[in-house]
Amino acid sequence: MATVSTEGLEELIGDMGKIAEIPDDTILEMLSAQAEVVADAQKKKAQALGVFDTGKTKESITFKKKLKIRKDSKAIYVYPQGTRKDGNERQVAEVAFINEYGKHGQPARPFINTANEESADAANEAAMKVYDDFLKSKNL
Repeated sequence: MATVSTEGLEELIGDMGKIAEIPDDTILEMLSAQAEVVADAQKKKAQALGVFDTGKTKESITFKKKLKIRKDSKAIYVYPQGTRKDGNERQVAEVAFINEYGKHGQPARPFINTANEESADAANEAAMKVYDDFLKSKNL
């Protein structure tokens, strides 16, 4: 009759449990790393597509390093923030929306969606670096 024995199985199971439960601070770091890449890409694409008059819209693209927790997901939002005071006060996001989708007499300049798509791989690489550092801190 054959005998099977293991050494360190309990430790391995414990380590796998640590991986499965990524702490919120690590998730925040991962999302922040992605957000930095995406915000930079959006600014560059806005410049390339001519989405600048005063530069306010382009320079307002940023994110808050605060985790948004929903039912089944966690996120950070990258978007133009603040108000634009150019005779009539309006949200910079409104100006960005008009640039993104256009309006009568003004063609769309989709700098946000285009930048998001083009920077997806680089953003994921940035998050994976943070995750890899997390795994290394757990000796995995």
